[in-house]
Amino acid sequence: MTRSTDELNTELHRLRMHLNLLEKDATHPLDFTIEHSHTAPALVMREGQALRSAHSEVRLDYEMVRQLMMEALRTAIAGIEQKLFGTVGGNKPIEHLQYGDQTEA
Repeated sequence: MTRSTDELNTELHRLRMHLNLLEKDATHPLDFTIEHSHTAPALVMREGQALRSAHSEVRLDYEMVRQLMMEALRTAIAGIEQKLFGTVGGNKPIEHLQYGDQTEA
């Protein structure tokens, strides 16, 4: 499915806001749902908690999951920015847009 520039810009904004929130607040709860599951409840993970495997003692603590989530957000942001590259304005700040030869200005 092809997504419109508006849809991509909206998603990019949401991803950036989520990343910003996690970067600024090291204790912000992490909310998850399990895709393609109709019976699994939402999972909210808070600082001091960990996910533990049902089959071993392997665990993922809050900070590790938070770091994984931030890296996943950065990867998604980079992917959308790549898709938007070259679109009208393409979510670039005005300082990065150049019009003609700036040496004559």
